[in-house]
Amino acid sequence: MQQSMTKVKYLWKENNNYIYSTFLTLLLTVILYANSLNLPLKFISLLFVVSTLLIVFLPKKLEVATIIFILVFGTISAIISPINDIPDEYVHYSRTVYISEGDINLTNNNKKLRISKDVDKLIKQSGKTFITSNLKATKHSTREYSYPYIKGTNAYYSFSYIPQALGILVGNALDLPILLTYYFGRLCNLISYAMLAFIAIKLSGSFKQVIAVVTLLPMNIYLAASFNQDGFAIGLVLVTIGLFINLLSSKDKSNYNTKFFLYLVLCGLLVLSKFTYFLLVCLPLFIPNEKFGKNTKLVILKKLGGLLLIFLFAAMWFRLYGQVKTPYVADFLKEVNVSQQVKNMLESPIVYSSIIIRHMVINLINMNNIFQFGALSYGITNLFPLYVCFFFFVYISNASKITINIVEKMGIIFVISAIIGATVLAMYLTWTPVGSSTVLGVQSRYLIGIIPLVLLLFSSQQQKFKQIEDILSDKLAIHVSLLFILAMLMSTIFRYYH
Repeated sequence: MQQSMTKVKYLWKENNNYIYSTFLTLLLTVILYANSLNLPLKFISLLFVVSTLLIVFLPKKLEVATIIFILVFGTISAIISPINDIPDEYVHYSRTVYISEGDINLTNNNKKLRISKDVDKLIKQSGKTFITSNLKATKHSTREYSYPYIKGTNAYYSFSYIPQALGILVGNALDLPILLTYYFGRLCNLISYAMLAFIAIKLSGSFKQVIAVVTLLPMNIYLAASFNQDGFAIGLVLVTIGLFINLLSSKDKSNYNTKFFLYLVLCGLLVLSKFTYFLLVCLPLFIPNEKFGKNTKLVILKKLGGLLLIFLFAAMWFRLYGQVKTPYVADFLKEVNVSQQVKNMLESPIVYSSIIIRHMVINLINMNNIFQFGALSYGITNLFPLYVCFFFFVYISNASKITINIVEKMGIIFVISAIIGATVLAMYLTWTPVGSSTVLGVQSRYLIGIIPLVLLLFSSQQQKFKQIEDILSDKLAIHVSLLFILAMLMSTIFRYYH
């Protein structure tokens, strides 16, 4: 008995600050987001107990602790988020069902874009929660109808929907109600994201704390716990960046060429799932050639050959998916004309270049949109300045862990700029009325993948950074990330559960 009490006292002493901060965070969210005094005390208590247990008994391995947090709190997010509440979820869900029925490719023939009427039933329930939905007893229907809005996912190939589709297939095979199958599909997507996060952290070596914190961004958890393929795509981006960090910092040259080949494969997959991020293929160009082998000419040939191969593949895919014409989802899209927009840009390059550059800067320095959820209708944006402060401490704690020369830094600057520029340009061409002086459709979540690169860019071997290396322990980094996830979950509860 005395030994048990001693153990409890030790655990309390080691974790009391974490427990206090968890309680205070929940209290803060009540003050900031509660709409009435009728508080969901059972849910708040559950979050507090689960958070406390996880932080007290946190695994020592960072990658293991991270995936546990992703799975536990992602599951909560998947359950409490209303049907089709996550950005574009209804169209991603419809594509998932389409694939689960054995249809791989999209077509402009709307009559062939047939899916189960389950989709129509769930779309009509959009905004309802598991509690308020009336589909708890509704079984899967084999009756189909034409749904052309599937074409809104034309930029993504089918493989990034496999996890969700497996969830749908298993749910239907078990004859579950379509509502349970829907939530099971969300959970399968979450599991795939957790696996990718684990791989990304393992690959990133001494920079793993940074990658772990990025994987725990509330928006990443929110997207992964849905049918939106962005969860899978962001995980793939982080794995690619993790492998780049591995190439950058590894001293073992024996399997360098194998890693480079895998890197090219990952960039090829990014072409099909997160198009503008295929530009990560440029990063190895700036790694010293001697790391790849003694034959400099052969190394250069491999680098340029890989680069050319991925660029050709990207051009082919861009042309291919562009042939599938997406339906108008808003009236202003009738004023969008890619060819006319390109013509205008060529005729007045200075004017339109300034528009693109201005919005590149705006979207880089103003990313508080990643703390907005639903149809950008609620969120925790007032906590974004606190998150920036937290990320600053993550930066200084890891700034001296990787040595990067000036050429590599220039390469990172180029790739960051190229990804932002390509993202803004894509939205200007495909989502903005012709001749507009602004750029519509750019969401901060599109740029989440560049965050590790920004921190990597500012790596420094200055003595002052070495002195404060690891000022932020892995446990503290995970815990603070948890506090922001709790804020996200609480904001969802207060938004939809009165």
